[in-house]
Amino acid sequence: MDNQQTKPSKMTGKIFLILLTLVLCSIFYGFGMFKLIPMQSAIMERYDVAEGAYGTLNSALNWVVIFASIQMGFLARKWPCKLTISLGLSIAFVGAMIQVFAPSFGILVAGRAIEGGGGSLMYIAVVSLLLNTVSKERSGIWSGISILCSVGPQVLITKLGASLMNDYGVTFQQIFFWIAMLYAVAIVITLLFIGKDVKISGTQSDVKPTKEQTLRVFKDRSNWCVNIAYIFFSLVSISFSAYIIKYLTIKGMDVASAADTYSYTTMIGMFAMLAFGILSDALKTKRKIVIIGFFVGAVAMVLLAQLPISMIMIYVVVYGTFPRCIAGLTTASAVDLCEVPSDLPIVNSLKNEVTQVGSVVGSIFLGYIIEFMGYQSAIFIMAALMAVGGVLWIFAKRVP
Repeated sequence: MDNQQTKPSKMTGKIFLILLTLVLCSIFYGFGMFKLIPMQSAIMERYDVAEGAYGTLNSALNWVVIFASIQMGFLARKWPCKLTISLGLSIAFVGAMIQVFAPSFGILVAGRAIEGGGGSLMYIAVVSLLLNTVSKERSGIWSGISILCSVGPQVLITKLGASLMNDYGVTFQQIFFWIAMLYAVAIVITLLFIGKDVKISGTQSDVKPTKEQTLRVFKDRSNWCVNIAYIFFSLVSISFSAYIIKYLTIKGMDVASAADTYSYTTMIGMFAMLAFGILSDALKTKRKIVIIGFFVGAVAMVLLAQLPISMIMIYVVVYGTFPRCIAGLTTASAVDLCEVPSDLPIVNSLKNEVTQVGSVVGSIFLGYIIEFMGYQSAIFIMAALMAVGGVLWIFAKRVP
């Protein structure tokens, strides 16, 4: 079956409101996802923990996903999107509020895990509904927009968070509270603008997938290559990003300048992500672009380790361009890895399951690698993993 068959041919008012809601939910979730980046030193000082323990907090966002991601995919396929998205946001809100008032590091980690579980349920539904609402020929650009909305807040939280704490005495708990309020706003928007009849297959009906079609999701080699490669990208772009500001301070920058400098990788990446989405749709290829992105990412990590701090902007520009295609086009590849629209959340949930398991294990090991071997060794390991990700995509033949 053509997985674009049930999609509307033009943008209606109803579809516009759905897309707007999905974009806003992605933006608000992005603030929660990246809120730890400028808070590392403050959190470590408040709870008296070292890098190894902090790696546990950094990975906690993914814990619930490890045990429930596949179930989330099937629930997202079965339930109305209004219920799935609002429930996920509500769970994320509860987890965020626990972190605001956490009296101990253990409770802080638990709150982060709850936030991650709710956010993941919401995001599986959001991305799947988005890709099933737009045409396959525009999946590259819309996936870029989706990822941009979720990672774009990294620029604001990195720059603004450090400034608020250093210049105005705002605590990280206060910033966490403001982010929790964004979840509350997203719940209201979802309840207002997504109709109760809208399901994951889009705004119209869909043929129920057969058991064989669903099981193929778990057997397809291309799917596993894409998923495992994304583990390595996540380790660099999310797990290591929680440590990079401190690394730059070790190399001689003050905290505010380090946060400001690193935020430029995302600012450049915002435009690069959209550009590669457009390029992918125009050239009708995702795989070749992503392969290049991984290998350029490996080069960027070597530059980060080797360049003097006076030349660090070379790393910023290199890492902020080609590697930024990976997230958007990996998301877009879901339309190539499923046979019917309602299998999209299963494809997305499997990606979450595999990548989060890898990211959790990798984040914990990363913290201890940094603690016992140093930042330089950790960076070279990240470079090698990015190169392996590029090799894996060479074998993801199902993705054009």
